Amino acid sequence: MNGKRYLLDTNAIVQLLAGNKELAGIVRGADFLATSVVCQFEFLSYPGLTEPDARLYAKFSSRIHTFSVPADDVSFSDAVVAFRRTKKLKMPDAIIAATAKVNDCALISADDDFKKAEGLPRLTYSPD
Repeated sequence: MNGKRYLLDTNAIVQLLAGNKELAGIVRGADFLATSVVCQFEFLSYPGLTEPDARLYAKFSSRIHTFSVPADDVSFSDAVVAFRRTKKLKMPDAIIAATAKVNDCALISADDDFKKAEGLPRLTYSPD
């Protein structure tokens, strides 16, 4: 891994935007900060999302990179399938894990399901 490259899971985005100090300290030193389009979908489709939350996310997302789901990348597809089949991750989590893996990022998440993804660099934090 070159430098501190992090991919934020949806729960990390929520916590970061809510002011989680521990998480802010982690990402402050990042050389590269990103998320997956899957996390963007999860955040923006939350039923209780307010207009101010949507505006805050738009401002935040303009400062980080959002990875799409590449349809023609065999290594990405293979990673998704492997996380789904061998680690039994739910499909959205398999896509998020594969996104972190193929883009050489450590995943930041408080979701314990990612513990199943041995070998995937992962940072955790204490949710507020």
